[in-house]
Amino acid sequence: MKKRLFSILLALCMVLCLVPTTAFAESETEEPPVCSCETACTAEAMNADCPICGVEGALPENCECSEPIENAEPEGEENEKQPEGEKNEGQPEGEKNEGQLEGEKNEKQPEGKVSDPQPEAALTALSGEGETPAASGAVTDVSTAADLTAAIANPDVNTVRLTGDISISSTLTVNRTVTLDLNGHVLKYESANNGSVIVVEGSGQLTIEDSNTSNLSHKFNPNGKLWVLDEASGTETVTGGVITGGTGTDISTYGGTTWYCGGGALIKNGGSLTMRGGNIIGCSAECGGGVCIDSERNGEPGQFSMSGGSIIGCVASNSGGGVFASGKFQMSDKAVIRSCTVESTIQLICGGGVYVNGSSSFEMSDTAKIEGCQAISTSAYGGGVYVSSSSSFVMTAKAEIEGCRAISNSANSSKGGGVHLSNNTKFTLSGSAVIQNCTATNSANSGEAYGGGVSAACVKEITLADSARIVGCAAANGSGLYITGSQVPGYGILHANGGSVDGDVVLGDTEDGPSTITGSGGTVFNGKVTVTPGSTIESGTFNGEVTNNGTITGGVFNNTVSGSGTITGGTFNTPMTGSGTKNDPYQISTADQLKLFRDIVNGSNGQTQNRGAYAVLTANIDLNNEPWTPIGNYTEGNQIYYEGTFDGGGYTISGLNVTGKFRCASLFGAVKGGTIKNLTVAGNVSHNYSSTGLDCHVGGIVGSALDAATIENCSNNCSVTGGSGDFIGGIAGSNINNARIIDCYNVGTITGTIIETGGVTGFNMGTISNCYNVGTIKMLHNSNAVGEIVGNNVGTVKNCYYLAGTNLNAVGQSNNGSITKTESKTAADFANDTVLALLKAGRNDSPWDSCQYVATAKITLPVFNGQGDEHTHNGNWTSNGNGKHSRRCTCNVVETQNCSGGTATCTQRATCTVCGAEYGDALGHDFTTSWTHDDNMHWKQCSRCDEKDDVSPHTWDSGTVTTAPTCTKAGEETYSCTKCGATKIEPIPATGHRWKSEWTSDATHHWHECANESCDVTDNAGKNGYAEHSGGKATCKAQAICEICGDSYGSLDPNNHTDLKHIDAKAATAAAEGNIAYWYCDGCKKYFSDAAAIKEITKAATVTAKLPPKITAGDGAAVTQGEKKELSFTSDAPFADFVRVELDGTALEEKNYTKREGSTIITLNRDFVATLSVGEHTLAIVSQHGTATAKFTVKAKPTETATPQPTVTPQPTPTVQPVSPILRTGDTANPALWFALLIVSGGAAIGITVASRKKKHNK
Repeated sequence: MKKRLFSILLALCMVLCLVPTTAFAESETEEPPVCSCETACTAEAMNADCPICGVEGALPENCECSEPIENAEPEGEENEKQPEGEKNEGQPEGEKNEGQLEGEKNEKQPEGKVSDPQPEAALTALSGEGETPAASGAVTDVSTAADLTAAIANPDVNTVRLTGDISISSTLTVNRTVTLDLNGHVLKYESANNGSVIVVEGSGQLTIEDSNTSNLSHKFNPNGKLWVLDEASGTETVTGGVITGGTGTDISTYGGTTWYCGGGALIKNGGSLTMRGGNIIGCSAECGGGVCIDSERNGEPGQFSMSGGSIIGCVASNSGGGVFASGKFQMSDKAVIRSCTVESTIQLICGGGVYVNGSSSFEMSDTAKIEGCQAISTSAYGGGVYVSSSSSFVMTAKAEIEGCRAISNSANSSKGGGVHLSNNTKFTLSGSAVIQNCTATNSANSGEAYGGGVSAACVKEITLADSARIVGCAAANGSGLYITGSQVPGYGILHANGGSVDGDVVLGDTEDGPSTITGSGGTVFNGKVTVTPGSTIESGTFNGEVTNNGTITGGVFNNTVSGSGTITGGTFNTPMTGSGTKNDPYQISTADQLKLFRDIVNGSNGQTQNRGAYAVLTANIDLNNEPWTPIGNYTEGNQIYYEGTFDGGGYTISGLNVTGKFRCASLFGAVKGGTIKNLTVAGNVSHNYSSTGLDCHVGGIVGSALDAATIENCSNNCSVTGGSGDFIGGIAGSNINNARIIDCYNVGTITGTIIETGGVTGFNMGTISNCYNVGTIKMLHNSNAVGEIVGNNVGTVKNCYYLAGTNLNAVGQSNNGSITKTESKTAADFANDTVLALLKAGRNDSPWDSCQYVATAKITLPVFNGQGDEHTHNGNWTSNGNGKHSRRCTCNVVETQNCSGGTATCTQRATCTVCGAEYGDALGHDFTTSWTHDDNMHWKQCSRCDEKDDVSPHTWDSGTVTTAPTCTKAGEETYSCTKCGATKIEPIPATGHRWKSEWTSDATHHWHECANESCDVTDNAGKNGYAEHSGGKATCKAQAICEICGDSYGSLDPNNHTDLKHIDAKAATAAAEGNIAYWYCDGCKKYFSDAAAIKEITKAATVTAKLPPKITAGDGAAVTQGEKKELSFTSDAPFADFVRVELDGTALEEKNYTKREGSTIITLNRDFVATLSVGEHTLAIVSQHGTATAKFTVKAKPTETATPQPTVTPQPTPTVQPVSPILRTGDTANPALWFALLIVSGGAAIGITVASRKKKHNK
């Protein structure tokens, strides 16, 4: 029986042992604590408020907020292996994770959190400190200046990509092959010192690209010209990455002169920059505001290739607002340079968009564009592009220069709104390339603006080809193109192979040299073209007016051609303006137009005949000795007369060549009732009677004037030769049927054969008046019908004159004709206005103007307005001894002038610069009233020579200190002459220093100050004893003390603790908090967990919480029901922490108990105890830091059977449970109970075993 009882007891013990095990497994009734850290924890700095990682003894790996670097993810991003909403790879849908309780679902790690902590590495990764960009063969991301610099220098990195805006304070140097991806961000240079954003060294090959051109944009303020980054309120928005803020690097190329070049990027000799994307904006420099290819002369030149991206709003103060290219520069694809400026107020500046330096090259292709750039200064060249000497520029495909400007604001010139080409340069404009809407202007002198589209000075050659255009440009001179060559042959060549120029063109000038338009002739010129002397047009199509003062040898001309130049070839399709009526006469300015007029009069070459057409000559015309058919070509079968009015306008038709078999041979054949006036003709008219078999009429102006025709105000310079049966005259071969020859003269040689030959006309049946002849009359055979004025006269001859000394009379033969006031005059009479007065005949409307030298006649003659040539003189000027000099012309006219030139002096007369004789009077001395002086003397100086008067030495005053001496510099004392005011300066020696004995110091150095108030040493480095502080040792509380001057300096040393105390660990009690062992520095007031004072902790981290209170007396008491007996219970909690008493979970009223000190002692009143029901009760003494509970029992009375009474079960009041420092997994059991049960179970087993053995032994 006993054995059975022991077995039952053992089984009960084993069951009780399982109870705590079951409690351990419970998890349904209590939530596990959650890590509440907001930042990563480290071993040195745990979060004391976190229930997981902040508890005493916790390890860093407990913190859910730290993660190793290799597992860290950027904030806001999901795990790369498991996108949001996706299950783990290989995990079936709905399947829980390993260790996940049934019914729980997978929860994604919270955004921004990390796991699997490695504290020190995690903190470094999150803070970004101490991190070096990882080398990669692909892309390395950077977000700081340090990372960017390191990555650019790392030879293992191919591409460096910005992941945020970066500001740098020093230039980024590239000396290897690398790609910089702006990735839509800003790279900004910010420094008080000048510097480029990027410098590409000779060994560097940099590619700039931008992989984010649409998602990110940046705002700028143009600020007039230099664009400034202003993300908040900028008015210009640019998408994609940006390089900005650079101010250029000093390349000091020219004799040590400082040159800051390449605000955005500087490319050194041998370096290479390729720009595929991104923007260089708002950079500035002296040369190359955006980019500069270094202009050093030695070594291989740099290269810049721009196949994308843009250069915007950059500024230079000397040349190249966008780019300064001293090497090879290419723009292609969609590359853009816009709104760049070169500007100065004091000097010539060049290249608003691009400056191409000497012996360099620039090419634009594809859709590359330069837009809205400008050059602004007192003299501005190349608003878009400036090409310097011996360089080349090519625009092809669809390249474009638009809206660029060259602006001068002084009397100096502006040149090349779009492009300016300088000495020995070459420019090709081909494909569909265009230069449009560009201007050259001058606000101070509007006429000093050249080449709105292109200006070229001493250029080597320009080629226009394909469908390229210059259009919509403006300038005062050459709105489309202004081109000059050189006095050296082979310059100023324009190859007109294709394309068009819509603006005006100026070809050559007298200063630089002539130019030539040549080539295949495919270029169309739609504006006015001006050909200067010495320049030539050989090809091209000209739809605008051409002013030719040079030479035209070819080309197609579809508008008027005027000027005094020579035309030897070309096709002139220009229709005459006017309708040929009296009120709207034809306007004739070219040989082709004159030929057309002839065809209209003659009704030839398909023209509708108009014999009475009116015409006006508007320019000199050279017929180039081409065979000429007369206007009004009278023949026996076709009797054509000219019956209109032809006004020569005072111009000359030269190169006349009439040699055909015409009845009326001259410029005009037969003039019937018509009028020829105000015309001079030069050339040759030659006719042979035997060629026609008929009598013919041969003259210089008209073959035959008949039926009241009028020839007036005309002169003939032609040589006229006729046959044996011809009527031959200088003005007209014949003048019949009331025709008139009035106010005309002949200087040409007239050659006849037998009859009717005269200086004015061969046969006269009309009127000849107010005319003269000085031409030679030649006869091959003797004839009596030969005269100086008329050969055979049947009409009237009056007031006509001829040169004396011939053997001919005025009229050779007169048959009832009238001759009055017609006589010979000497050359002197012709030259000295005698004949002029006779010809005027008292008329106010006379066409005779003055006497001028006529080179053809080699004498001075009366001429019409505007006529006359320079005298041909035979000898030097000779002094007349009266202040005049003279010279004699070949015409025997003596020309006398006043002596001129030279400068008279005080003692000598002026010397004439023409004849070399002295003339006038000496000036005499002119002494000034003011004094002139040197260091020793003063005098009155003659204003015109070196003569001096009143010379005497200075008399000095006592002097005045004008500059006080200083410690290091001598002073000055100034003395003045009391008579002339001259001054002299004497030095005052420097005073020298008086150094103070005490020290003066700042944060880093010490020195002795000078006691002199006038000491001029302001830089402390120059003062006595200046040196850095030294010696002493800083602590965590105080700076180091300099051993020299005794002042404190430097920073505190946080690791040098002078008052470090060790605090022993103290166990916590219910009454008081404890603490861990720690060290405390009284100097810096910091706490540390180690003796080396390396691991700093907070004060709170040293404290251990108070222990939860417990019952020290009264637990397990018992009373009998109804028994009036006090029950006392003692809690070890401080009495001051007492809160209340609870019985079976319900708060007791204070009348039912008493409390007193001695820790905390609670005594239940006896009367109250007597009311308690039978059973076990729980008494709780609640304190501020926890609750102590005790059990007591109320036993039933042994003699009575208790009648159960209904009772109300009090509702438990929630209590605050203390937080255990031991991690829990749902356990609410008491560990001591578990241990006791185990002891009891083990004791029972041992007891059974012993009893069994004793029984067996007893048996």
